[in-house]
Amino acid sequence: MVLRALIPGLAKLRDDAMGTAGAAVDRLLVHTALELARRSPDREDVSREDHGARLAQLGHVAAAYDVPAWRDEPHTFFATPPAIDPALHPVRALPEGAGAVVDLAWPSGFEPVHPAPREQWSAKVENQTAAARAWLHTDARAAIVCVHGYLGGKPAFEEMAFSAQWLHGLGLDVVLPVLPFHGARCSSGRQGSWPGRDPWRTVEGFAQAVWDLRGLIAWLRARGAPSVTVFGMSLGGYTTALLSTVDAPDHAVMMIPMASLADVYAEHREGRDDAPPPWLRPRIDEAFRVVSPFTRAPRITGDRALVLAASGDQITRTSHAERIAAHFNTECETFPGGHILQLGRGRAFRSLARFLSRHGVIASR
Repeated sequence: MVLRALIPGLAKLRDDAMGTAGAAVDRLLVHTALELARRSPDREDVSREDHGARLAQLGHVAAAYDVPAWRDEPHTFFATPPAIDPALHPVRALPEGAGAVVDLAWPSGFEPVHPAPREQWSAKVENQTAAARAWLHTDARAAIVCVHGYLGGKPAFEEMAFSAQWLHGLGLDVVLPVLPFHGARCSSGRQGSWPGRDPWRTVEGFAQAVWDLRGLIAWLRARGAPSVTVFGMSLGGYTTALLSTVDAPDHAVMMIPMASLADVYAEHREGRDDAPPPWLRPRIDEAFRVVSPFTRAPRITGDRALVLAASGDQITRTSHAERIAAHFNTECETFPGGHILQLGRGRAFRSLARFLSRHGVIASR
């Protein structure tokens, strides 16, 4: 009886320790990344210390995208992409006739909405080809589109990050798209350029991400998928939320999501000598408002959405997940661990499985 009474307390201590360890790893990573960036001679566009020039640049971009129709009517900014016909390149067969892993590639066909960045866009040749890795069954199944985080997009890594084999074993077709300017869509040595210092690229990159994902989802539906769930982590969580205000996947899952680029920028620099002035955060929000998930009402809400937060997350804090959950009128479930060291990720993925089971996407578990 005494041991039984102690178990909840011991479980909480374990979860607290996992959250603390995850938070420590996140803080170390953020500190290291910021120090490397500060010492790098390769600084894009505007000096990191020149807040006046940064303000002018953000103001110019905010004014350029301050078109009421672009904010209020999604289809005017996020045009519907044409049907895609991806080339399929075999990667490997799955055992026992369970299907195959293939790589998909197709022309993105995206053109920036605003004319200002179009010339630089056309020069980024690698980014013009959209790509995804897919774990497909021999017959079309309910699909889950797994949208990776910042600096991701390497298929082998994303297969592990999203537990592709496990999801496929649940009976799902698992698709792992590559976001703009990531993985094979990024020129050598330029990983991390989106979202980044160039606000034009940040805005149009999100427009392209939504464009490419909508084309991929439409292809999956045309292939016979009875439902499509979009599952994003971190930057992918933000992108999933944005997509779900433009189009309506059957279900949306946002794990450790970012809610605001401005908040992440400011939170990572709290207490540092290069912390931005208070007025910079709202100016960043203004510049990126047209591609913010909070600019428009979600197309799906309530029990069709799921938000998962890590208790010790110091990269996209739990406040980001809570804000996304409130916007989608759904609950935010928390698992122990951090953003990078996801010690309790098994609990998060079990929540995902229960969510999919509850909606009949997979067999009851």
